[in-house]
Amino acid sequence: MEQQELTKELVQEIVMKAGRVLLEAGSDAFRVEDTMYRIAKHLGYPNNQCYVSSTIINFALDIDDNIRVYRVSKRDTNLGNIHNANTVSRMLVKDEITPNEALKQLNYINDSKMPYSLALKTVAAGFISVFFLYLFNGVKEDILATLIAGAVGYGVVELLHIWTKVKFIAEIVGACLIALIAIFGQMVTGGDTLNIVVISAVMPIVPGVLITNAIQDLFLGQLLVGISKGLEATCTALAIGTGVAIVLIIF
Repeated sequence: MEQQELTKELVQEIVMKAGRVLLEAGSDAFRVEDTMYRIAKHLGYPNNQCYVSSTIINFALDIDDNIRVYRVSKRDTNLGNIHNANTVSRMLVKDEITPNEALKQLNYINDSKMPYSLALKTVAAGFISVFFLYLFNGVKEDILATLIAGAVGYGVVELLHIWTKVKFIAEIVGACLIALIAIFGQMVTGGDTLNIVVISAVMPIVPGVLITNAIQDLFLGQLLVGISKGLEATCTALAIGTGVAIVLIIF
């Protein structure tokens, strides 16, 4: 690879695109910074500087170079995009692909739609809730209510995330619906396992990946990112608890 023919703009575009794909897919900050650093170093800029937070990517090719900033407005959990972006970066560092090919593949990953439709994810969330019901020693009479509550709660949360930019409202509404369906199911079956049904059904909307990333970033010294992600996960958990509590207080 003839790195001297690379323009600074091309290198910056490749590095920023890789960081953007990883951060928007829910990767931890350390992975994003490490990937950006390795790409830039391989392309001839060993003194590059990068800093990543939950919503901002800052990058400069050298200590005295201009800083490029990108604001991340959307974040999701997409392990497929994280894997694909890591694969492209490794292939680039090993000279298995050219920088232009790497940028093309990163653009394709960034522009690609989620591999699974919302309907399929909603159904999957319902079955995941049933599996948690089994783990929590639930009874078979609660399977249908748990399936419906988990699917409806997850589907509503995802739709509200698309329709509104206000965070935590979606979790409150979704948790309210889960609690209502669980209460109705207990009324039909006459059981007394409401707590198990509610806990099982809310598991698909619990921010597990966010909590894991927050802990990992804290352990790796990314204190600001770890604290912000931990606070976001805490607020999300509080929103879920608030939604359930509202319904339980009323009924």
